[in-house]
Amino acid sequence: MTRLLPILLATVALITSTVVADDDRTPGCGKDVSSTAIGKTQKVSITSSDNNRTFMVHLPQDYDSDEDYPVILGFHGAPGVGLHFEADTMFSMPRWGNGKIFVYPDALGGVWAGIPGNATTPLEKDLEFMSDLLDYLRNNYCVDNEKIYATGISNGGGFLNRIACDPTVGRNFAAFAPDAGAFTGFQPNGNATCNPYKTPIPIISFHGTNDTTISYYGRNDSIPTPSIPYWLQGWVERNKCTDMTEETYNKTATHYSWTCDGVEGAFQHYKVEGMGHVWPSTEETFSQLISGGQPTVVNANQLILDFFGRWEVEDRGVSGGGETTAATTTTAGPTSTETGGPATTTTAGGGSAAGRVEVGMWNFGVAVLVGLMAWV
Repeated sequence: MTRLLPILLATVALITSTVVADDDRTPGCGKDVSSTAIGKTQKVSITSSDNNRTFMVHLPQDYDSDEDYPVILGFHGAPGVGLHFEADTMFSMPRWGNGKIFVYPDALGGVWAGIPGNATTPLEKDLEFMSDLLDYLRNNYCVDNEKIYATGISNGGGFLNRIACDPTVGRNFAAFAPDAGAFTGFQPNGNATCNPYKTPIPIISFHGTNDTTISYYGRNDSIPTPSIPYWLQGWVERNKCTDMTEETYNKTATHYSWTCDGVEGAFQHYKVEGMGHVWPSTEETFSQLISGGQPTVVNANQLILDFFGRWEVEDRGVSGGGETTAATTTTAGPTSTETGGPATTTTAGGGSAAGRVEVGMWNFGVAVLVGLMAWV
C-alpha cells in the first residue's frame, strides 16, 4: 500500500487538474455549430438594455467546437455598421482570420458612445452591450477567455479606448488597437474618465498626419479631440511607462514603443506621414479608395495580430516577440504643445443577454459590397 500511495496521489492530481481545465472552458465549448456557419459571417441579434443589438460573427474555416479560440472585436467608424469594418480590414479572409473568431458589433444609429450630439446611446449602455455580447459568445462558441482583443477605426477606435478605461468591462480584454481614434473627451479639460483595471494596459495605435477628419494635432470644434501626442502622454502616465524607443520606416512611418511598468513594448504607436483617415495597409483598402489615399508602408493587420499574440488577460506579456531594434532611446514621445493631465476616475458597465441568431448567412463577398461607404 505504501508503494501505491505515490501513484494514487498522482492520479488524484491528474483528475483534479483535468477538472480545473474543464471548468475554465466556456459553456459554448462542445456545442454544435452548423456547418454552414463555419467560414462565413453570420448576423446575430441579442437584447441588451431593452434594446435590440446586433453584431456579425465570423467563425474561422478551421473552427472546431472542442478547441478554444481567441476572439477579436472590430469596431466600425461613424456612421457605419460592423460589415464596413470587416470589408475595409479584410480580417475575415483566411490569411488573417484562421484560428480566430472575429466579431463586428453594430452601434445603435451607426455611432458609438462618446461623440457629443451624435451618439444615440449613453456610454454605460454601449458598455453593457459589450458585456452582453461577450456573454453570448462564451455561451455559444468555444472562446479562450484569456485571449479577447479589440480593434477599431475612428469613432470605433475612440470607443475601444473607453472600454480600456473601464475597470469592469475592460478586464475582459487582453489588448487594444485603435486606428485614427476619435478620442473625444480626452482632450485638455475633457470630461472623460479613465481607471484601467490593471497596469499596463497593452495598446498599439495608428494615426496619419494628413487625417483631416480626426486630426493628428487635435480639433477644437463641435467634436473636440486631443492631439495624438497628448492622448499618448495620458496612457504613458497611466501605464507607468518609462523608456521609449523610436524607429523610422522608409522616412514615412515612425514607430514609438514604450517600456511600461517594467514590461517592454506594452504601449506602441505608429505615426504615418501623409496618411489620411484610413486603415493602414500595404494593400489598397476601401477607406483608402474612398479618400483617394494610397497604400502605406505599415500593414496594420499583421502588426495588430502580432501584438495581440503577445498578451493574455491576466498576465504581463506572453513573450517578447514583435519588438523592433531601436534607433533612439528616450522617455519622451511625439511632441505636443498641449499641457495638462488626463482625469483618472471611473465608469462602469455590465449586464446579461438572451441571444438569437437571425436568419440569413453573410459571406465575405457581401461584406465587400457594403464596404463602399464613407467613414467619419
